[in-house]
Order: sequence, then C-alpha cells, then structure tokens
Amino acid sequence: MSQRHLAYLAVPTAGFFATPYLPFVNTTTLWLGLPAVLVWSVLWTVGTTVALALYEARAPHPEDAEEAEEGAAV
Repeated sequence: MSQRHLAYLAVPTAGFFATPYLPFVNTTTLWLGLPAVLVWSVLWTVGTTVALALYEARAPHPEDAEEAEEGAAV
C-alpha cells in the first residue's frame, strides 16, 4: 500500500473518529433537520466507504492475472 493510498483512507477515517472531540458537531443544532452528529457521522461513513471502494478498484490483484493466464492456457 503506497503512502498516497494511506492518505486517501486516513482522511475520512480520521474525520469519523474525531466526531466526539469536535465542539461544532456536539451541539444541539440541526443540520438539514437532523442532529449535527448524525449528519457528520453519516457523511464520514459514506466517505470512508467511497475511499475503500476506490482503493479496492485501483489496487493490484496478482491473483486475477494468474487466473487470466490459466484461462488463456486452456
């Protein structure tokens, strides 16, 4: 895993885990009619999911290359 991939995964994960320590999230205000902490958590959860999906889509998969070679040999 390269440093760039770690940075892509670390940003949304850090935002999600920082939730209890951020004062603007832990107030009684509403964002889009929902509690701020709920909106903040959902946004970072979705961000983490997207980052993991992008990493998985772009990561090298050597086993796929082996399967392709085996299929071509048959």
